[in-house]
Amino acid sequence: MTASLVHFILLTLWFHRSWTPVNAARTTLYSKATTAIALPSGWNKNFCTTDQSTRVLNGYTYKDNSMTPGNCITACAQRNFTLAGVENGNECYCGSTIIQAYPTKDSDCRTACAGDGSQYCGGTSRLMVYIKAPIASTGSNAWTLAAGGNSGVVMTHVAVATNDTMLVIDRKENNPLLKADGKPAWGAVWNLQSNTARPLNLTTHSFCSSGNFLSNGTLVNFGGHPFVSRNGELVSDGQQGVRLFNPCAASGSCDIYENPTRMRLSSKRWYPTSARLHDGSIVVIGGMVLADWTNSAAVNNPTYEFFPPKNINGYNGLQIPSQFFKDTLPHNTYPHVYALPNKKLFVAANNQAMLLDWEKNVETRLPNFPNGQRVVYPMNAAGVLLPLTPGNNYTPEVLICGGSHISDTLRGEQINAQQDYASAQCSRMVLDSAGIAGGWKVEYMPEPRVLSDGVLLPNGKILIINGGRTGVAGIGYANAQNRIGDSNADNPTFTPLLYDPDLPAGQRFTQANMPTSNIGRLYHSVATLLPSGAVLIGGSNPNDDMQTRPWASEYRVEYLNPPYMSATRPTYTGLPAMVNYGATFTISVSIPSSSTSVKVMLMDLGFITHSVHMDQKAVELVSTLSADRRTLTIVGPPNAPVYSPGPGWIFVVVDGIPSVAQRLMIGTGASPPKDDAAIANMLAKTANPISGPHF
Repeated sequence: MTASLVHFILLTLWFHRSWTPVNAARTTLYSKATTAIALPSGWNKNFCTTDQSTRVLNGYTYKDNSMTPGNCITACAQRNFTLAGVENGNECYCGSTIIQAYPTKDSDCRTACAGDGSQYCGGTSRLMVYIKAPIASTGSNAWTLAAGGNSGVVMTHVAVATNDTMLVIDRKENNPLLKADGKPAWGAVWNLQSNTARPLNLTTHSFCSSGNFLSNGTLVNFGGHPFVSRNGELVSDGQQGVRLFNPCAASGSCDIYENPTRMRLSSKRWYPTSARLHDGSIVVIGGMVLADWTNSAAVNNPTYEFFPPKNINGYNGLQIPSQFFKDTLPHNTYPHVYALPNKKLFVAANNQAMLLDWEKNVETRLPNFPNGQRVVYPMNAAGVLLPLTPGNNYTPEVLICGGSHISDTLRGEQINAQQDYASAQCSRMVLDSAGIAGGWKVEYMPEPRVLSDGVLLPNGKILIINGGRTGVAGIGYANAQNRIGDSNADNPTFTPLLYDPDLPAGQRFTQANMPTSNIGRLYHSVATLLPSGAVLIGGSNPNDDMQTRPWASEYRVEYLNPPYMSATRPTYTGLPAMVNYGATFTISVSIPSSSTSVKVMLMDLGFITHSVHMDQKAVELVSTLSADRRTLTIVGPPNAPVYSPGPGWIFVVVDGIPSVAQRLMIGTGASPPKDDAAIANMLAKTANPISGPHF
């Protein structure tokens, strides 16, 4: 046997061997021009990622000189895997869980396949991942998707107000819903029963604002957009706006109240976040003083303030500086903020996080998000504060999923809307001394997501929904490469994802039995839990005004119904209108005789916009079921830092199946503390922002 023949045989065996790890740098062998080929039925392109010594997929691997994406997918499907990946022209990897992923550009996964030079098979240490679409179930475990009418205004900001209404706020644009004067509305009350909208009358431009409930039940909307003249109407500067809404039943006529001569923010805020506090007031944090794609030192508002204004830390009603919001430039607007049981605030912006003791104006930095994960606008990630329970001693734990690993030094025009993949990373940390010392625990979604929403469900699971696989948030200002219309993001994630925080790592994500929508929900989309237990999905408008081109201004509303919606559900009566801290009360319940687990969940459904669910919270209350299983004795939340005073919703959850929720007030229903001197000082030192329309 000649040396050349031996070399040929060894090379052939190398191409056909099952697999051995390859950790050294590899040379690409295949480089012909390529074209797209249809994938096996039920499989879709997912994302391109760097593949390192810890493999992205580790279920089954092989190499083959006849490799194509289709061959790899077929091999993985035969072994019941839901993820397949090709790499280096001739390698196939299978799995059902992403072990580690650092998404990159499509252009990094353009090595010709060994088996067909007209197709791509990843790249050198670059894995192109494909995903099997979930098969929608029709059985008892099926999630269902239902159409829900036309919203009339884009659902850019939403907040459930009563059992049958939801507040909707948009921007001034050519919406089909008209006010009494015949001009387009940019606010509405959405009727959850009839799926119809009633227009509201706003004075200042509320676009890209924040919102929260006060301890007396009034919803307050903060900040917004500068003056705009559009559709034949002048709309005044909303950046210092304070708008009050006292909810009423769907049959009512409640409207927005504004009085900037007496109520306004002390500084301009576009893209702020705000949070309910344990004294019943609200803190308003961060943002910009002028509209732009992202933040910069020139337009940054690195401060926080209170409503009503407070004389605290020597600032007497005015904004208080924050070093954190200087250090987190440029991507630090719409931060994730959660009020914690220790009276502090968790705050995340860019790839950093802190604890803010607002009573003392002390910032304590937390570990940065691993792997450069950026988690707020324009790289919006889904974030939640996991349920607070007696079992975990009301110890807070946060989960933030998705966003982007794109460098924050890149300008908008350097980002590719169609090829720069979002992050698949989820970062989770317990916010006690041991948890902080241990740092962020990382796990991975089966697909990358940006612009998604994290929705707490009454059974303690988290729904991750909306968003896209590629690009970033924003319109107009950024001019990203390969935009779709005005959209800086593309490749919508049409199928929701469920996360169970109580399962072991590696088993927490599933898309089983999930429906797939045909409506892309990208920038300016929302999702919120409803008192019924369903999830409302609305919005998406990556445009400067109403558009019908892709991605269009979206007015279609959908309702996602978890499997428990079609199950036999517990019911209850006798809920008091108001419950104070630590107070005991009883309700009458009807639950299945075979049930083994009965819990009472107090939930804040939040104010939702731009992937930020302000105040969303779930607190399990201590409860005892009577011997005859007809009465639940319940203890109110232990204190205000665990659940801020104001409105909440009570779900009785039996073996994971929740009742329909009823609304109650936590605390005394009193208004928050009011400091007349601090208010007077703020008014004296800030100009009335709408003495006339102005920039």
